[in-house]
Amino acid sequence: MEKIECKSCSAVVDKELEFCSSCGDWLGLSLKDMEGKDSSQTEKIERTKRAPEQLLNKPLSTYGATPMPSRKEVPGMRAVVFLTVLIPAIALASYFYNSTIAEEVVEETQIIQQSTTSTTSTTVVSVLQKQYPISCSASSSYNSGDGWSCENLYDGDKSTWQDNSLACEDGWIEFNFAKELYIEFLVFQNVEDSKSFTRNHKVRDILITTSDSQFSLDKEIENDNTSQWIDINATTSYLKIDVLSAYPGEEVSGSQPFDECAIQEITFYGRG
Repeated sequence: MEKIECKSCSAVVDKELEFCSSCGDWLGLSLKDMEGKDSSQTEKIERTKRAPEQLLNKPLSTYGATPMPSRKEVPGMRAVVFLTVLIPAIALASYFYNSTIAEEVVEETQIIQQSTTSTTSTTVVSVLQKQYPISCSASSSYNSGDGWSCENLYDGDKSTWQDNSLACEDGWIEFNFAKELYIEFLVFQNVEDSKSFTRNHKVRDILITTSDSQFSLDKEIENDNTSQWIDINATTSYLKIDVLSAYPGEEVSGSQPFDECAIQEITFYGRG
């Protein structure tokens, strides 16, 4: 069989071939070479515009093929790898972070609950309430034994303590409690009955002392028959009130003033 040389790759191939068996290029046969071929084969040659599917012996770049893209030319690949690594890392970090925060919240809640429980227990033990003396004594009592003693000062009714016609002069009253307690304040109540209040002498300036030698409190009592609050804020089992001065009794509708100094009630409020 007659051979020819391919103009593209210089390979020696059969002359009867239409395309080079080595590179696939058209061999460029002339009309003369195609004499004797039937018309259908001629039309086939004219219609053919591409190389047959054959093995290629040269690099793709030789045939004008588009080179495979490199990693740098495909940014999507980098994003995919980045997300593949980053998303699990974020999820893991979030899990540990949330676990740590949850532990801290539980720990803080437990501390608050313990603190609240402790505070509640302390509050129950030391709630502010009325405190009652177990005994009292005074500079004098009007008609002692007839219902005018200093015990009337914490009995909760309108009975009064009255001195024995001393008009409050050098008067004093002392109170004893069963144990040491914190006295936050006391409420001083003059005689509520308007006529008796006006006619009796009333305590004015007082000095309050306790079992603590460092504690002393001066207070001026108002000349009225309303309840008066006196802050104490001292821990003690003993309290004394010295009368330093007094408001004089006055005449009421022609009735002469009394000579006695009168107090209706002294109520103690404290903890312990």
